[in-house]
Amino acid sequence: MGEAGQISLVLYEENFKEQLMAFQLPTEQAEFTALPSETLDAALSDPDKLAVVIAEDGQAAGFFILHTGNHIAEFYKDYQGAVLVRAFLVDYARQGRGIAKAAMALLPAFVRTHLPAVQEIVLTVNERNLPAGHLYLGAGFRDHGLRRTGSKGPQKVLQYELSLPQDNPDEETVLRERLTGIFSRSVLLMEVFHKARLLEPFPYYIGAGCLVQTVWNELTGRDPDYGIGDIDLIYFDPDDLSFAAEDHLIAKGRECFSGIAIPVDIKNQARVHLWYEDKFGVRLQPYSSLEAAIDSWPTTVTALGARLDGNGEWHIYAPFGLKDLFNLILRPNKVLISEQIYRSKTMKWQKKWPELQIMPWED
Repeated sequence: MGEAGQISLVLYEENFKEQLMAFQLPTEQAEFTALPSETLDAALSDPDKLAVVIAEDGQAAGFFILHTGNHIAEFYKDYQGAVLVRAFLVDYARQGRGIAKAAMALLPAFVRTHLPAVQEIVLTVNERNLPAGHLYLGAGFRDHGLRRTGSKGPQKVLQYELSLPQDNPDEETVLRERLTGIFSRSVLLMEVFHKARLLEPFPYYIGAGCLVQTVWNELTGRDPDYGIGDIDLIYFDPDDLSFAAEDHLIAKGRECFSGIAIPVDIKNQARVHLWYEDKFGVRLQPYSSLEAAIDSWPTTVTALGARLDGNGEWHIYAPFGLKDLFNLILRPNKVLISEQIYRSKTMKWQKKWPELQIMPWED
């Protein structure tokens, strides 16, 4: 059936109604959820409910309801700080193209934006509805053994914790595990990670765009390699700042990465200051390390480096943390770039990933 178009989550607007009322489901799916024709009016009249449209290229492709307040206690007794996802579905005519997966990936950021007080997303799924169960668990929901009895039989209560306590030191660990899990599922990146060891014994990282875009693609349900134009491979050799030495490694990399369709750009960060002003008009002090170079990269999400060593251990450098990355937020890192460059980069990225939230320069 082909790949889905651009998927987004939007609050219900009247222009979607005719499309939503035409939604259909086969009998085996209708047993487990309700159509918008059955739920929309009640949702619109309830201040504790938000009606949400899953849009594909601006057209209604799916629907669900976000329900807060004490009326969800029958589903989840610890309802304070929680939101219940209800009546989730994708129109039968649009199924089979990853729309539901993309919508679930966008859900956490959507809830954070529209229901900032919510700390947990909860949903129930009939134990017999195996496809839906796999979808929700794959989106990061967890089954902690909670059960309820619904009109159609036993239901699992699945939970998604939006935020760990601020003083919880494991928050970044959780995000790093998610990050390396996504990297591990990318055939392209894993091949690059393994071949990048050609730069040893110099310190090195794979950095910035290809890493970030791989994460965005998984979070938005796109192909893992979508939008990746090149792969930045950086190393640090302060003892030889000649172009000849760098060019030798570039040639070596060209041979090593010859089977990879996406260009691999190898640069010695110790010599960036020698050409940066001529190219960008900004005088740059020599970097003292690879990490110092990454510290100056243009956004909080793209200031990211990763490598996988020969022992299978991940090394991640993310000086601004990973929250913005997983929340699809672009925020400027003003160490080096101008507002014009920031706007240019973010506009280019948002054309490919419209789900991204662009924070203003004066944030």
